[in-house]
Amino acid sequence: MNIIDFHCDTLTMLKPEEESFEKNSHMVDLERLEQAGVRVQCCAAFVPTGMFPPEVRDQKSMEAFLRVQKVWKSVISRYPDRLLPVRSSEEMERCFREKKTGLLLTIEDGGVCGQDLSNVQKVFDLGVRLITLTWNYENAFGIPNGNEGGLKPLGIEAVEEMNRLGILVDVSHLSDDGFWDVQKHSKRPFLASHSNARAVTGHQRNLTDDMIRAVAQAGGVIGLNFAPAFLGGEEESRVSDMVRHVLHIREKGGAEVLALGSDFDGIRGKLEIDGPDKFELLWEALCRAGLSETELDGMWHGNGERLLADVLPGSCV
Repeated sequence: MNIIDFHCDTLTMLKPEEESFEKNSHMVDLERLEQAGVRVQCCAAFVPTGMFPPEVRDQKSMEAFLRVQKVWKSVISRYPDRLLPVRSSEEMERCFREKKTGLLLTIEDGGVCGQDLSNVQKVFDLGVRLITLTWNYENAFGIPNGNEGGLKPLGIEAVEEMNRLGILVDVSHLSDDGFWDVQKHSKRPFLASHSNARAVTGHQRNLTDDMIRAVAQAGGVIGLNFAPAFLGGEEESRVSDMVRHVLHIREKGGAEVLALGSDFDGIRGKLEIDGPDKFELLWEALCRAGLSETELDGMWHGNGERLLADVLPGSCV
């Protein structure tokens, strides 16, 4: 079974001086990734920039990102026969061809780039290939979910620069107005890396039916988020609720928009799927719900492969 998971926070949580990426107490480690057949794991540098005082926010945000970027590099270099970086479609294809696990570095909260557009190029050069434009705080790019307002002028420029470089534009956590600004300004497919269906669970972090259709029409994907609050279970993340969201997203956007965005190590509660080695529980439930093997292969990896091939640079040369 081949898998692409578009969101986890493990590298942000990992303390490499105290614990190993190979096997640890987090939801994601190398043993569980290999057991599941994960070919690409998107790993977020989660930096809640709005928590830093304004006078040092830009500096502290970049420092926090650089710490996680260092962890990403060190983990890959420690296990060169088992892990690969994913910075291009060529490297993504190599993960599948050689049956290795690829780690794609992402930023959760574009506020890491501060007020300086050139920082988009900087983080690209450091390996980032996906940026979640906002987290739950306003930043120089735009306004987060649950608030009025969309992308700021710098945010529009950032989307254009990400398109140029080959960085995935992620609308999870973004405001509704911001979503439609991305839809208007992005010339490449975009994604919601870890979001669900608002019609199924009325949470502001989830996508409306029109948004689901817009992501699909753009050629993007929606990564199913396992967080209880976004599934409808409050404190419990249930496979049965995941199935309801998948069926709704498929109905509104088609099977080609389906993907995985677990949010492992960024979610809490009672979790029926608490690591990648249990993805098969969802596969089996979706089979029973009527999804074909072709549709499941697309959700597990094929749709994500298409998106990465469309957006990432062809090579790192």
